[in-house]
Amino acid sequence: MTNLTERTLAFGFGLLGGALMLLGSLMTFVLAGVDFALGHAHGAISSVALGVVLLVVGVLVLFFAYLGHRVWTDRPLASGILLVTLAAVGWAFLGLGANVVALVGALFAFLGGILYLVEPAKRFVTAPALS
Repeated sequence: MTNLTERTLAFGFGLLGGALMLLGSLMTFVLAGVDFALGHAHGAISSVALGVVLLVVGVLVLFFAYLGHRVWTDRPLASGILLVTLAAVGWAFLGLGANVVALVGALFAFLGGILYLVEPAKRFVTAPALS
């Protein structure tokens, strides 16, 4: 295996997390269509709202994972904090099992954010103490 860095793993986890959240959003939209077809308008509206939130969060996870890997290579702290925050938002809307695929995606986004935070944490720990 070649030199696999934390940043490469974070990018992979961020991409996987964002893709799973988008897949969860698609599944939620399908569920909304089924609910609507069965005459459960309230359930359909609720599913559409959750699907929109998951869609936005999934796209943002993909965006910040990309930024952390390509554009913000000198600022992994910002990407890490944003990915951890987006994972927390995803968990807040999902609860503990409303959409398992999106929940696993939020977990991968969280792991990607933590991995982006490893490099700044190393620099902070090894920095000389300010007097």
